[in-house]
Amino acid sequence: MLKRFASILLSLLFLGASSGLADGKVPVPDILKNRIPLKKTEHQLNIVYFLGSDTAPVPDYERRISELMLYLQQFYGKEMQRHGYGARAFGMDIKSPGRVNIIEYKAENPASHYPYENGGGWKAAQEIEKFFKANPDKKKSQHTLIIMPTWNDDKNGPDNPGGVPFYGMGRYCFALDYPAFDIKHLGQPTKEGRLLTKWYGGLAHELGHGLNLPHNHQTTSDGKKYGTALMGAGNYTFGTSPTFLTPASCALLDACEVFSVTPGQQYYQGKPEVEAKNISISFKGDQILISGNYKSPQTVKALNVYVQDPPYAVNQDYDAVSFSERLGKKSGKFSMKIDRKELDGLKDNEFRISLMFVLANGQQIQKHFKFLRDALQDYKDTDKS
Repeated sequence: MLKRFASILLSLLFLGASSGLADGKVPVPDILKNRIPLKKTEHQLNIVYFLGSDTAPVPDYERRISELMLYLQQFYGKEMQRHGYGARAFGMDIKSPGRVNIIEYKAENPASHYPYENGGGWKAAQEIEKFFKANPDKKKSQHTLIIMPTWNDDKNGPDNPGGVPFYGMGRYCFALDYPAFDIKHLGQPTKEGRLLTKWYGGLAHELGHGLNLPHNHQTTSDGKKYGTALMGAGNYTFGTSPTFLTPASCALLDACEVFSVTPGQQYYQGKPEVEAKNISISFKGDQILISGNYKSPQTVKALNVYVQDPPYAVNQDYDAVSFSERLGKKSGKFSMKIDRKELDGLKDNEFRISLMFVLANGQQIQKHFKFLRDALQDYKDTDKS
């Protein structure tokens, strides 16, 4: 019992919730408490409440979505601060204390025109792009979160939300709304609490994709210390057990438009260019040694390294254990040591090491190298890779 109490308390402390327990109940987080001041960003996340032409808003959505987004903003901000990037999170257009400016959009077609499958998300995104073109003052950045009310049909409803798009798609991401989608249920050992972990954790995860984040897995030691990576399986743990952002995720957010506090920086424009030379990947005992040189017309902010087993396709990369090294120059050397004990979850004979160079304008370039555990051979090049 004591161990269970400690686990619950740790998760609440980590997520910034109140640490006091009353009458045996898990406390409800207060979004206006335990907050850290966040730096003002140059751009803000577009948040759209997307309604089919035959759909009404879920009651009280503005309060509920605002509180959920403000709490999530704090989570991202605290993780960025913990990793040394300062108290920075995705910017939002704030109407008043505790309220976010959410664009309520009435679609051209019924809700059934925008299903989870068969291009529903793409159809909604195309329509919103047309809306932004006609209303340029409404578009605050290139990143957009679209939230749709759950369908109410034979399969889906308030107790089983679904039917609508729920995924990341480039710099668009999708989530859903239902009556009990409310911060007051976070961490509660109830049906509403378990449902909230699934769908709020899912929103937090899919928003990560919309903010340029790929899937990645925690290292063995970070898993023991901090819990589950949000961009791994964290969508199933958020709010109920420790969940965190990896150093690699934060390195990418450092170069994300809606996290930027730098005036005038242009994002995602032009062809990304990085010249990588003298790349060496060698295996010395329990260490993987990675080194080389890089050169780019713009600042290379970081090098992320991902180690994973096959398959390597999108949505099959949850096992990609990630590492990150800050660079911060247009040219120079990179060097990283990876302890193979940090890769305990990887067991296949074949594995891939991917190098991702993160540019100041948010673009990325990746290089991939495959190896066999039962026939390890060092890799070294002397020319442009």
